[in-house]
Amino acid sequence: MKILKLLFSKMIIIFLLFLIQVLLIFYTVAILEIFPLFQCISVLISLLVFFNIVNKKESPEFKIPWLVLLAILPFFTIMIYILFANKKMTKKESKKINEIQTKVKSHISQNDENCTLLLKENIGIENYLSKNSFLKGSISSKVTYYKIGEDFFHDLLIELNKAEKYIFMEYFIVHEGKMWDSIYEILKQKVKNGVEIRFMYDDIGSVGAVKSNFAKKLNKEGIKCVKFNPFRPIVSGVHNNRDHRKITIIDGKVGFTGGVNLGDEYINENKRLGHWKDTVIKIEGKAVDNLIALFLQLYDMNIKIENEDFGKYFIKEHVKFINEGYVHPFGDGPKPFYKEQVGENNYLNLINNAKKYCYITTPYLILDYNLTTALRNAAFKGVDVRIITPHIPDKKIVFNITRSNYPYLLKAGVKIYEYTPGFIHAKMLLADDEFAFVGTINLDYRSLVHHYECGAVMYKTPCLQDIKSDFLDTINKSQEISLQNFKMSKIALLLNAILNMFSPMF
Repeated sequence: MKILKLLFSKMIIIFLLFLIQVLLIFYTVAILEIFPLFQCISVLISLLVFFNIVNKKESPEFKIPWLVLLAILPFFTIMIYILFANKKMTKKESKKINEIQTKVKSHISQNDENCTLLLKENIGIENYLSKNSFLKGSISSKVTYYKIGEDFFHDLLIELNKAEKYIFMEYFIVHEGKMWDSIYEILKQKVKNGVEIRFMYDDIGSVGAVKSNFAKKLNKEGIKCVKFNPFRPIVSGVHNNRDHRKITIIDGKVGFTGGVNLGDEYINENKRLGHWKDTVIKIEGKAVDNLIALFLQLYDMNIKIENEDFGKYFIKEHVKFINEGYVHPFGDGPKPFYKEQVGENNYLNLINNAKKYCYITTPYLILDYNLTTALRNAAFKGVDVRIITPHIPDKKIVFNITRSNYPYLLKAGVKIYEYTPGFIHAKMLLADDEFAFVGTINLDYRSLVHHYECGAVMYKTPCLQDIKSDFLDTINKSQEISLQNFKMSKIALLLNAILNMFSPMF
């Protein structure tokens, strides 16, 4: 299976298509001697693809790389564009999505509380999320912040052991080891006790981390396990859309989300990248409904159950927490499932709203024009913008592209730090002691455009002080990068700038 996934990976396919183009041109010129006819056909098809790209409701950053490649290597570009960029849903898929969303909305419409706290003081951020994620925020829910994977893991096991009705779990990566084994033992026992378990993991995200019969094994033991978007040896742009979410829900009362997957590196049992720094939040109360809605949507897209009753998973009367601020869990994903880039626009709204400071942690810093401009403008306005990225990379090419973006931000006054003890995987933003975001969304094109993601915006929740203390503590463990100590050759900067330019394509 691993060999098949390698053979049908994008890089191999793109290389083969490029080779086919070279051979085809050679064949038409040297053997058939019909190059003029081939050229005319190629130009005609290229024009059709050109107008298709230009007509798309996409950002210029998506269009320009395709148009550049189309001009240089038309036949090659046409092939990869058809395979990877021109995604459309079938009528059956579109119908199923609409049906699922309609069912979910009928159960979460009651979640539209009178959020006067936010509506009076800062209506814009809430309005955007409510209109584009179809989920509402809550002022009667409680949020607990975990500054490290080990703390989250400890409480996760406690909450899983409390389950009486159901457990939903959705993760990008599952890696067999201490963390998974501990969870697995609880899940098996809960199934015997009559608790419904639904478990979904991303097939490509977990490749090499679990055995090929992993899902079958869990299903035999009564755990309803689904592989999200399972890999099949066909060439398709659908494989680009991965489930990068991390969600656990217990009985509709408690929900977890954040950066931590189910693997030993996330709890520092495996230290191949040094110390792994990650964050998670626990949500209790009405806002858990949003996580249930997100889970059921994607889970039901991958199963064949008709007319499933969603109502039994939503609590009619939640415990109400007082003076806990506001929390709004939401989801994001690729078009056409989501009409807007909710994750990126949420980041932009939070950055643009900051007046005093804006603190960010991200494992990858591969920014588009809008995010770059927002960060620079905030710094120019006098906002204290600080970004923490890893010092030890997990992907060398991505790390170099991340670092190539430093100088332009530094020149505007953005402060950048690298987490020297190891790898920081946390995806967070904190602004002005008022707003925070914790979730799964990286600052790169894969997260912002291609992946299914989730997270939560918080406003004046008590845990914001915990987030701030953790950020400042992490700064103290990090190396500040300046224009004086930053090292990267001009050639390397140029090469990485080119790679960065083409990143929106895939």
